[in-house]
Amino acid sequence: MVFILEIVLFLFLLFSSHDAFASDVPTEKDRKQVMDQYLSEFCSLQGFPKIFTAIQDVLMRMPYKDFLIVTNRQRPVIFMEVYDSGTARFASSQELIIDKKDEPCCREGFTVIKLGLGLDGAKDSVPIKGVVAHELAHRVLDHIRKGYVNCDAERQANRLIKKWGFGKEFLEASRVFGQRKGDPAGCQEKNSVEKK
Repeated sequence: MVFILEIVLFLFLLFSSHDAFASDVPTEKDRKQVMDQYLSEFCSLQGFPKIFTAIQDVLMRMPYKDFLIVTNRQRPVIFMEVYDSGTARFASSQELIIDKKDEPCCREGFTVIKLGLGLDGAKDSVPIKGVVAHELAHRVLDHIRKGYVNCDAERQANRLIKKWGFGKEFLEASRVFGQRKGDPAGCQEKNSVEKK
């Protein structure tokens, strides 16, 4: 009888700890739901369709392990708009409001990605995706936290987004938004058009 109770207890602990673990780490099939919840809390760009769609697409297409890094509530990426016209171009404020029912966040810090509303002037979201992917790559590579902010870091972020499958978006972002030769402090790609 004791042996049967031990087996039952073992099976209960095994399955209950498995369920607890499974609920803590979302799976790939939960990505859309996790992304929607995440963006509702950590993104203020829902009113700018091209920019918001670009953010959604990048989060859905990037490798899942990297998706989990940038959507980690303990160190989230927060997407905020930067106004480039009107009085808000001089100053504006935003607040991150945590609801009582929300899980705690930001215990390990956070990354703010500030996206200029001028991005919305692109004819479509393709070049915006390149910009968003590039900025998320800096977070995945931990460049700022490591103090690695130079032209090599920019190139490293560009290589990562190409590895993620955003080569076309990178080229279009470079064409539409990229710095030009002679721009002050510009990091130029040694060969911005790469052969596949």
